[in-house]
Amino acid sequence: MSNIYSFFGLPDPNEGAPQDVAMEAELVGEPNGASVISEVEILLDSKFHDLAEKKWQTWTHSRSGVPRRAIRYIEPDNLHRLPVHGISQRLISGDMVVVDLRDLKHMKAQQDACRRELGSMSERLGAPIFALDAAETLLLVPGAGAVVDTTSHHLGITDEN
Repeated sequence: MSNIYSFFGLPDPNEGAPQDVAMEAELVGEPNGASVISEVEILLDSKFHDLAEKKWQTWTHSRSGVPRRAIRYIEPDNLHRLPVHGISQRLISGDMVVVDLRDLKHMKAQQDACRRELGSMSERLGAPIFALDAAETLLLVPGAGAVVDTTSHHLGITDEN
């Protein structure tokens, strides 16, 4: 049976712990039940994994490496423009881009201009644009190699095997 420790790839600290013996002793009311429980607590405390320790951070970095993709959050600048060239470069490298036009809610014409600019960039790159809200002010553009399942609305990355 899998548990949270196996999910993270860590050894299970509860493996082999006499928890059932402690529970049985407590239920039966044996006088040494308290000593069994304290032994279990000591055993569990000694096998506790503090994931903030440097050794676990080093172990994780050695296994996972440096991330190659990211999710980028972009808003229009002070002049209400989008950095389309920068967005294009990020999409080509495989990043997903979330464009937030909600700050332009009182500027419908500028929202439409930003959408048109994203649309022409999307046509050049062949990357679809997905609206994440009903007002179409929060837009998602998946990058190269990203998969968006439009039937089950599932986001993911293709297998690189």
